[in-house]
Amino acid sequence: MAYKYNNVSDHSVLQIKDEDKDDVIAENDGNMATLTKDRNYVELIVSSIRGKLLQDPPSTARSCIFRIPNVLRRHNEKAFVPNLVSIGPFQHGKKNLKVMQEIKLWYLHCLLDRKPTSETSLEYLVEAIKSMEQDCRDCYGEKIHMSSQKFVEMMVVDGCFIVELFRKYAKEVPRNEDDPVFNTSWMTSVFRKDLSLLENQLPWKVVDCLFHHTKEKDEPKSKALLLLALEFFEVSAFGQDPQADRPLETKHLLDGIRNSLLASSPQAETHDYWEPIPSVTELLQAGVEFKRRSDTWDNMLDITFENGVMEIPPIDIGENAESLFRNLIAYEQSDPSITDCNITSYAVILDNLINTSTDADFLIQKKIILTQLSKEDIACLFNRLYSDTVVGYFCYENLTKNVNAYYQGRWHRWQTILRRDYFSNPWSIFSLAAALLILGFTFLQTLYSLLTYY
Repeated sequence: MAYKYNNVSDHSVLQIKDEDKDDVIAENDGNMATLTKDRNYVELIVSSIRGKLLQDPPSTARSCIFRIPNVLRRHNEKAFVPNLVSIGPFQHGKKNLKVMQEIKLWYLHCLLDRKPTSETSLEYLVEAIKSMEQDCRDCYGEKIHMSSQKFVEMMVVDGCFIVELFRKYAKEVPRNEDDPVFNTSWMTSVFRKDLSLLENQLPWKVVDCLFHHTKEKDEPKSKALLLLALEFFEVSAFGQDPQADRPLETKHLLDGIRNSLLASSPQAETHDYWEPIPSVTELLQAGVEFKRRSDTWDNMLDITFENGVMEIPPIDIGENAESLFRNLIAYEQSDPSITDCNITSYAVILDNLINTSTDADFLIQKKIILTQLSKEDIACLFNRLYSDTVVGYFCYENLTKNVNAYYQGRWHRWQTILRRDYFSNPWSIFSLAAALLILGFTFLQTLYSLLTYY
């Protein structure tokens, strides 16, 4: 019986092992299927990522036209968005800007119809821009997803519009009596704002190429393109006189405006460090005197401080001033080739000086700031102008150090108090003199009494 039991027992054991083996095989098959499925899923993701990898950087060292970073855009969205005309690919095709496309094409027709040179043909202009297409694409801070045909067409139409606009403004070419650009009082001002936006730029090489291929060879009195451009923007560029003789390469219209403003800018003196200075009101209490630097309008950045006197060149703050300031600052923050943050440094100084409307009103009364805006608007403008920026190279290190050293000196403050409280008018002087005389007589009388007693 034991033998049979053992046989039965062994057979049962063998049966159980075979069943377990089947379960293991089934489980392994399921695991293999899962692994195969997972592997296919991973390979699908890997293939998707590889298809998106970029062999070349998204932008090049030649990039000079950028999207506005959201950290700067959020402070005033309207300062960076065109109201009337789109230039270049970033704003191209916006519904609210399409109405200007007809005027662009009409301006192109006017230019071609005059035929100032033998090179002024649509075929010649298209070929010229087509030959520099890749260089133009590299000027933008991100890849432009446009076909070659659409991109070149946009460059030609937008570039010829800018060239014709500048010539008509300078009256180098006749204006049509039905031209809405010059028959509408507000349109030129809007164009100045739109054409100075960082996102609304064309590479300078495009505009310059189209300008020279459409320039009359027998017209020696015609102005250079940069001077025409700066004269167009003069009213809105803080009232500064055009400075077109700077030995700097122009990258686009906004860059040309910035170069013109740097005519007499101080050189950067330190790296990412600056000391805040007190406001106008606080400096006045410390005895600092403010003067308008000169009557010339070509050196607004040339602020100086010496012997308690701060001299500030005049600046005209119009309706488009905030937009221009913000786009210039955004440009300095975006372009890695710009090391000296001159405009940003200037904004820092003005922000320090103007804390309240009282500070703004003082500078307006001194005719340092010329504006039709209210003193509250001026204070608000400068108080938030350079928020969320990094001043890589600050241009007023020595000025801030000298101002703070003067402000912290007690003797200057005491002198100011004496002048304000005791020497501000003849009656104050008379009262002080009388008080000193009475004090002197009292002292002498006391001294005489003591001498007599002893």
